[in-house]
Amino acid sequence: MKTLISWVAAVHDFTRNPQNQINGINEDGPTYNFHNDFYKHDRHVILSSKKGDTPDIYTENLRTSLTKKYHDRTIETQYLDITDVIDISQIKSKVEGLLLREYRNDEISIFFSPGTSAMQIAWYLIHESSMLNTRLFQVRPKNHSRSGKAELLDMHVLKSTIPGGSIIKEESVVYHKEDYIITDSLNPIYSRAEMIAMADQVTTLIYGESGSGKEHLASYIHKNSARSKKPFITLNCSSFTDELLESRLFGYKKGSFTGAVEDRTGLFEEAEGGTIFLDEIGDISPYMQQVLLRVIQEKKILQIGNTKEKKIDVRIIAATNKNLSNLCVEGTFRWDLFYRLTVTELSLPPLRERTIIEKKELINFFVESKKKLFKRQKKIILGKVIEQLILNYPFPGNVREMENLIENLYVFNQENVSMETMPLRLTNPTDEFKLDLKTVEKLHIIKVLKIAKNKQQAAKLLGCVINTLEKKIKDYDIEI
Repeated sequence: MKTLISWVAAVHDFTRNPQNQINGINEDGPTYNFHNDFYKHDRHVILSSKKGDTPDIYTENLRTSLTKKYHDRTIETQYLDITDVIDISQIKSKVEGLLLREYRNDEISIFFSPGTSAMQIAWYLIHESSMLNTRLFQVRPKNHSRSGKAELLDMHVLKSTIPGGSIIKEESVVYHKEDYIITDSLNPIYSRAEMIAMADQVTTLIYGESGSGKEHLASYIHKNSARSKKPFITLNCSSFTDELLESRLFGYKKGSFTGAVEDRTGLFEEAEGGTIFLDEIGDISPYMQQVLLRVIQEKKILQIGNTKEKKIDVRIIAATNKNLSNLCVEGTFRWDLFYRLTVTELSLPPLRERTIIEKKELINFFVESKKKLFKRQKKIILGKVIEQLILNYPFPGNVREMENLIENLYVFNQENVSMETMPLRLTNPTDEFKLDLKTVEKLHIIKVLKIAKNKQQAAKLLGCVINTLEKKIKDYDIEI
């Protein structure tokens, strides 16, 4: 299908009275002129920056007027809820999302002339990205042409070889450093996250252990994107059965099941225009994998108990602490959903793999931020011994556990932190969390003994003689 698409020309498509109020349709305006002289399409989609809760009377009058004059032509209006008509990233995000959802397979002619300069730049970026079959046209008015007639100009642009490769970012769209500390090892990850934020139509999968900061990274992507003024909604998928997860994501109609005493909006609808973060995606069932795959493909949801699907404009970011590709090999996770989720990927390292300097930066950050939380005039002082104790602890709960620890210390200390207020897991850690050489060696011997058939084989695996192994077993009081 050949589709013409353009912005309504708020200034030139309408006539105005001396008070500059719109009082009619300008049949010499750019939209009418295109229809008069150049229209060879199956339909025309007129874009409005308005919200669209109620149709804009002037845009609809323009469509009605064109339909009456050209009664055999299909003319539609689309409202995109642009909150800032000079915000290029927001305009590009909204328009690109609409085109990909509803006109992906069309031959699209973009009428470049109407709209703000930001809208025109957005058209250029969308065209140059190569994600859609687009051509750019503008009209040279008859009073500026040599022939004395209006001329249609085909704007030839060398397209990018990378789909979605055009990225634009305004400096005002930034996640403030004081909201969270981004240490040296995380800088490359967050730099990639900024690039992902600007490529609005791609999904993202974040890998990382529990507590490593996956939700924060997803929030960073949202806040650096054109969707930053819209909702950011999170859901831990592992916390729900299929029935509860489906009702939370898509909502339900009153009476659709026992306990559905009223209509309930789902999280996808609540996140409209924004981002939804689905944590622990590796835990969802085959049934929910199939449902989610269809949502990603079709950009539509079906409320429980409803028969009519609803279009959505929501960015999906997922996260997992599991190896999804291994789950696909095992047959417990769908390859097609895996590929849909992993258009872009990010991986967060656990806290134990970060440097001492980074850990100190994190400790200092949480000490300062929790001072504000508890409204203290002075921050707590850890002291060298306690700081070293914290630095040596492996933090299996990662950054979240460290943050909770500092909050715990604010509860029990006014200024100088005493050893008595330190959690037992730090002052008297189990062997599992000790890092001294003897404990590490003991745990490794226990592990090898479990793998080997006998002590002779264990000694061979450890690279020592049997007498040395037997002495270690005795010294470490290892039960066989």
